[in-house]
Amino acid sequence: MSADRRGGPPARCRDRPAAARPARRLCSVTALLGLAAALGACGGDDAQGPDASDDLVLRYGLEPMPAMVHPADNPPDPDRIALGKLIFFDPVQSSGGDVACATCHLPRFGFADGRDLPLGPSGIGLGPQRRLTDPDMVPEARHSPTVVNVGFNRFGAQVTADGFMFWDGRVRRLERLVTLPQLEFSEMRGDAVPVEAALDSVLARIRRIPEYVELFRAAFPERAALADAGALESVVDSTTLSQALAQFVRSLTGVESAYDRYVAGDRDALSDAARRGLILFHEKAGCVRCHSGPMFSDFQFHVVGARQLGPGFQTTPHDDPGRWLVTRVESDRYRFRTPSLRNVAETAPYMHSGGYATLRDVVEFFNRGGGDHPFVDPARLEIEPLGLTDQEIDDLVTFLGTLSDMPEIEIPERVPSGLAVPR
Repeated sequence: MSADRRGGPPARCRDRPAAARPARRLCSVTALLGLAAALGACGGDDAQGPDASDDLVLRYGLEPMPAMVHPADNPPDPDRIALGKLIFFDPVQSSGGDVACATCHLPRFGFADGRDLPLGPSGIGLGPQRRLTDPDMVPEARHSPTVVNVGFNRFGAQVTADGFMFWDGRVRRLERLVTLPQLEFSEMRGDAVPVEAALDSVLARIRRIPEYVELFRAAFPERAALADAGALESVVDSTTLSQALAQFVRSLTGVESAYDRYVAGDRDALSDAARRGLILFHEKAGCVRCHSGPMFSDFQFHVVGARQLGPGFQTTPHDDPGRWLVTRVESDRYRFRTPSLRNVAETAPYMHSGGYATLRDVVEFFNRGGGDHPFVDPARLEIEPLGLTDQEIDDLVTFLGTLSDMPEIEIPERVPSGLAVPR
């Protein structure tokens, strides 16, 4: 989801006095999983489509994906990527040896987990079949988003190595994100160690595995050269761990979807229905206001009132106030970051709580003007009913399906810890 180009007329916003309007409007189907739609009742895919001579790439100024920006202190390196891949699939990072990064970001679920809310320590099974065996454990508070293409996340107008991460944007840069799940009770830590000792315990487990020590030495030769001969395991620290994991995650890209081929010049890459959906996306519904640019996100935070599931947080049991937890600014309550729509058809369910099972469910949510959360003041909602027909919704969903291109990777047969590899 990207940014600020507006093709076609603006989407319909609620008619309020200027002082009552949010600073950034979400108009129509915007943030979170903004989907939207409509251009008049069109027929099915065999109905008359957009004029083939009408170049939508030129009309809307569609752009290809930009080059990825890497941190200066962590440039791409094949040894670091290979090491990060092993760690990503290795449950050694969890206190109980039962949760890997891949547990909640599995390739077969679009590098998400196919669940509304993830289940961490004490869980058995994977994906929708996963369940907890410890009655004291709770689900995680938010839905697991895909990690594909997160290396393109933005902060401001440009792609940067310091893009917003998480639904509430509480950190920027992948290197900071990848060592936070190990600290969370419901993600990897459990109750085996206190939070202040969690990361050190992860590093200690990795250092005790000679194969990992050798892999870290190969991936970080400059650090290894500075280590004492008898203490080569010191190369394994929070910095090298985060850099290896971040490099692997950045390598997970999908930028050759049917939509990308269309933008690159293959005008046959989109069906008539998909092209109608693209027009709806940019014009009547105005999804592009928040889901614009090559990543289909503005990387900003919006209030749409998606339904709430799950345990909430200590300060707000059974409720999730979103960005407010980061800023403590009241106007940020119930704001969530606009997610990218790339690969959206592969990563059900949807929204920050995973409360919508299908893309059609999400479009219908926006079509009725949002507001499924009982605690969100309707006056704060940044969308209004769209009046879309069933056919218009179908066309929009068809277009969203053209944004899919999942990376194909080979899941390791084994990992250095010897623990079971989630697959």
